[in-house]
Amino acid sequence: PTGGRTPARRAVAARLTQQFGLPFDSRDIVLTSGAMPALNIVARALFGAADEVIVLTPGWQDYPLYLRNLNIPVRFVPLGRDKRLDLDAIQRAIGPATRGVLLSQPCCPTGVIYSRGEIEGLAAMLSDTEARVGAPVYIVSDEVHRDMVWGDRPFHSPLQSYPCSVSIYSFGKSLALQGQRIGYIAMSPSMPHLDEVRTTIERCVRVMGFGNPTSIMQRAVGELVECRPAVAALAQKQAVVRRALASYGYELCEGEATFYVYVKSPIEDDFLFAELLASQGVLVVPSTLYHDPGHVRLSLTARSSAIAAALPVFAAGLDELQHAQPCLNRC
Repeated sequence: PTGGRTPARRAVAARLTQQFGLPFDSRDIVLTSGAMPALNIVARALFGAADEVIVLTPGWQDYPLYLRNLNIPVRFVPLGRDKRLDLDAIQRAIGPATRGVLLSQPCCPTGVIYSRGEIEGLAAMLSDTEARVGAPVYIVSDEVHRDMVWGDRPFHSPLQSYPCSVSIYSFGKSLALQGQRIGYIAMSPSMPHLDEVRTTIERCVRVMGFGNPTSIMQRAVGELVECRPAVAALAQKQAVVRRALASYGYELCEGEATFYVYVKSPIEDDFLFAELLASQGVLVVPSTLYHDPGHVRLSLTARSSAIAAALPVFAAGLDELQHAQPCLNRC
């Protein structure tokens, strides 16, 4: 079936019903070959060239690529200084053509988990917008990291607070299965016109032609939904790295999930700082790629020994920049 094997869809629906307390049906789930095609399929199904989608930044670098490839207008809205939802900024950005808000929860690259209060504030705002414009406004929540929570803040999905919500999930991050390409789209069981949205999303899987997972991975889903990643080791890595970087003088984003540490660059040019670290064998991602200049993203997927060897490079790099700052200022 275009939407995926029924036993696999039932397994996912049962898991989400248990996790979120909502009555998911197997038809609310569409299996995909990971999160990237899921995002493309949802964009084609829910939005058009006359619509506008708000993309919260920083966010995954390819969100605007997928939307603009489908001729869907994009409006970037930055998160607050603490990298939490800036509801006032989102409210100011909403216009008569706004039909969606695309975010990641927990956020990639910051690792921030938005609280229930933040999500419910966004939901109330969009409900008011729907009533005013007379059209649905969707939240598309990229939740590929929702099982990688190593901190104490509970995870709250927009599915739990807002009927016009769609969740994107991939087993790749939590179970290190990226190359196997298996994930899904989950639609809120409370969504208005749910049958129409289900049908449209399944048709878009067929139309786009690249979103179906392999039969083997669909058969594996029944067991994958019961797997839980071991986050204790990740929590320990996070504690070690964050403690060290803070002691060196770096400013860190207070995330509680994902493999990532989001660090403010000590110089304005995050690419230049990334190049400095790379020259000493440490690779980070400049945050400009996530549409938020001035930071870098660290990924803690390396072995603990490699991470321990990399940390002194951050201290040395900061010292080097402090000594070179007068020259940088003149240049």
